[in-house]
Amino acid sequence: MKLLNLNISIKLDNNEEVINLVKEENADICTFQEAMNKKEDSCFPKYQSKNELEKIDSYPYHEFAPLFVAKGVNKNGKITRDFGGKAEQGNFLLSKYPVKEHKNEFYYNEYRYEYDATEFREKDWCRSIQNAIIDKNGKEIQIINVHGIWNKDKVGDERTKEQSDFILSRIREDIPCIVVGDFNLLPESESIQMLNKKMHNLIEEYHIQTTRPTFDDGLDKGNVVCDYIFVNDKVTVKNFQVLEKDVSDHLPMILEFE
Repeated sequence: MKLLNLNISIKLDNNEEVINLVKEENADICTFQEAMNKKEDSCFPKYQSKNELEKIDSYPYHEFAPLFVAKGVNKNGKITRDFGGKAEQGNFLLSKYPVKEHKNEFYYNEYRYEYDATEFREKDWCRSIQNAIIDKNGKEIQIINVHGIWNKDKVGDERTKEQSDFILSRIREDIPCIVVGDFNLLPESESIQMLNKKMHNLIEEYHIQTTRPTFDDGLDKGNVVCDYIFVNDKVTVKNFQVLEKDVSDHLPMILEFE
């Protein structure tokens, strides 16, 4: 089987590039962070990535785990990014196989009806995991899709350690489990080390040096590792790679497994 992961990036107008990537890689399962779901027809096309991706015929099964709904990003009482209408952002999953179970499990704040970024650097906003069980010909696979708490310098804090505890508490040990996504954490952070004790960290095992292209947008800097795939002992890894493809402010990750 094959899994593709990508943080799409709310900042970019890249739906066409992302769709082309999905079609080219033809993975069995695709996981995304920062997917946008229009709630009103007036929403600008660039904020409709979830709606466009679910049109791909080869993926009859899809699930969305939204974090918030808003008409745009608000900072100090002003709209700094206009969506054109109400839209949700969250984690998104495409699958060629049925999704037997699906949960959107919040661990840091709750679903919100606004995106107020005034104190984003200090407090972030809200976070959940997308927890899905996929049924491939009678065999179950657990996929945990993560977009982790944003923290300065990506070194982690008490919140991200609680995040790791929460993820670990949701991992099934009786079936193959893949934990994947943008963790907003560097490899040396204590929060990632907590996951390393229980799971195989493929970023570490395959000596990946970066999961982001080089950039500096004033909030984040690229050319670092902050995206990960972890697997338990019931997943046999055939290959893992990070693709040097300029489709987002994150690089796509590809896992081939049994």
